[in-house]
Amino acid sequence: MKISICTLLISLLGLAAFAQQDQNQTDLDALYQAIQKMPSYKKLLKGDANYQRLYEEVKEKVKDADEKTAFKELSRLIYPINDNHLNFYRTPDSTLKAAYITLPINIDSLRKQLALKDKNELEGIYYMGDYDFGLYTTDQQHYKLLLLKNGILMSEIIKTPYGGYDCVQYAGRNVPYQLIKNVRLINGQLIGTPFVKSKEKRFSTLAKSAENFEYKPLDEELGYLRLSSFNADQANIKKSEEFFKTIEGRLASKYLIVDLRNNSGGAFKTSQKFIDLFKKYKGKIFILQNAQTVSNAEQVIIALKGQKNIVTLGEQSKGMITFGSNYGKTILLPSGRFTFYPTDMTGADKDLAHESKGVDPDVLLDPYKSDWVEQTLEYIKKTP
Repeated sequence: MKISICTLLISLLGLAAFAQQDQNQTDLDALYQAIQKMPSYKKLLKGDANYQRLYEEVKEKVKDADEKTAFKELSRLIYPINDNHLNFYRTPDSTLKAAYITLPINIDSLRKQLALKDKNELEGIYYMGDYDFGLYTTDQQHYKLLLLKNGILMSEIIKTPYGGYDCVQYAGRNVPYQLIKNVRLINGQLIGTPFVKSKEKRFSTLAKSAENFEYKPLDEELGYLRLSSFNADQANIKKSEEFFKTIEGRLASKYLIVDLRNNSGGAFKTSQKFIDLFKKYKGKIFILQNAQTVSNAEQVIIALKGQKNIVTLGEQSKGMITFGSNYGKTILLPSGRFTFYPTDMTGADKDLAHESKGVDPDVLLDPYKSDWVEQTLEYIKKTP
């Protein structure tokens, strides 16, 4: 009887292992096929023998992998694609528990080591609220971000073949792991994450407003125009058109500050009329940008950059520009565990040059000194 029970248990364990292996392979193939349909893959990696070898390597790695390991391995198919509109994450599930991983490391020694790092190095001590975190590496290709209180692994950061960094983030409750594309250090902020290298008040970020569009005169010679979204849904297009009518033909000040900070992007359906307006503008235009200036907002800057009467100020933009999604569709992989957000738009070469790098401003502003509009006014006073 005992032998029969043991035999049954062994059989059940074997079936479970086989089922795990089978769903990992099925998910891998579904993801691989979805990737191959994207314009970004066709433009950047189609026919690349190294990418085919990567698929074969991942295929071997996921054979007996648990769910977390399978996610990390599947993510490796996305790292080589210089397309930061992509998204990949554990399908939300309220029954899931946070995927806590504690690493055996001497935290005091790590803290002292990281305290010596330069503020512009990716490695170092970061903060989120009242907690501090350590970001370190052993080979300059792979990094780990730990909660310094107890050694819990928060993220793993991987250097990509095109010089960017992608991040697998852990510890979410309903989404215990997700892939974050294009994680970079800009002015002490690890963009794409809530982690920063300084607790000082930052003036680079624009406070969220109830409305996406605003214009106000600051004095007789200066106007301020805030454009916070170029979202192409019908409601925002309508609002943008109604707002545009209120300013069209009325902008005649000598100087105009155009604030594109934290502009979440969208499409030319919304932004083109503003581009045309700025190209005809007779006065001088000063465009504010930050690391949260994204996608179509970055395209707007690229379209205007180089005009004699336009100066861009702030910090590097996000570098999430070239590709995108017309329809915002997601793909649930066969096991139901993972969700992939593909892109379907063909990117322009002029935008691809800035993908994962961002668009540099003509004038750098200090994120900690003072309000960026005030810093811009100081710059204008010095402008001939």
